[in-house]
Amino acid sequence: MARLTLLTVVLMLGTLIVNTYGDLTCVTRKSELSGTSDDDQARVTCEEGEQMTGCSSYLPGPGGHGTRDGDFFEVAATGEVTCVARNGYTGTGVYAIARCCKKDNLQCGYVQSPQSGSDDDALTYVQTQLTGCSAHTYWKNIDGPYPDVEENRCTAKNGADGQGLWASAAYCSAVSLQCVDKRSEKSGGQQGDTATVSCDDGWVLTGCNSYTAYKVNDGAYVTDADECVAVNGGNNNWVEAIAICCQ
Repeated sequence: MARLTLLTVVLMLGTLIVNTYGDLTCVTRKSELSGTSDDDQARVTCEEGEQMTGCSSYLPGPGGHGTRDGDFFEVAATGEVTCVARNGYTGTGVYAIARCCKKDNLQCGYVQSPQSGSDDDALTYVQTQLTGCSAHTYWKNIDGPYPDVEENRCTAKNGADGQGLWASAAYCSAVSLQCVDKRSEKSGGQQGDTATVSCDDGWVLTGCNSYTAYKVNDGAYVTDADECVAVNGGNNNWVEAIAICCQ
């Protein structure tokens, strides 16, 4: 079990829900919808005094399903951290969704993997304690990120016909925090079907991911009830929601 420190709150569709555990507090900040051109970006940052602990993206439709290029942490020379979501070719726009947290002495860092190979299911990963895990590409064919907190690993998996991708992870530390990951059951096989997972009582959702074996993946978002929801982008596929939970 990895030891770290985190929090989570949810800002989704204009509603702000604050979840706390002890002095750990998190809020989810959501970007505007990106443009619809290839590689258009949606970008969101945390506010002063907050640390970004997770970054995900979501393609709401009505079309363009499975055409996200994914999401990643971007660190500027000034130290400002941005959650970036990238629209894929023929996509209809994506949201970037950042987890922004506060706790005494909470500090976060960010790391990116090398590019994966271009074969179907080619993997790349970063080895670090996790509070957030992302995956991104320029070629839209992406199975998604797969965090494993016990193994301290954030893995990204290339989709069929993809040209490679990168894993991007957030690692945060503070006094006496531990984290685990939780996985949902697989979604139904129809476009728009969802898979949902939430943290156990006393644990706080700090990361939310959508993973599939079939590349048609519309991403993940967090509900006002603090649930991690993954959205299936195609028919005859499935997605799995993976939450990182800390206390």
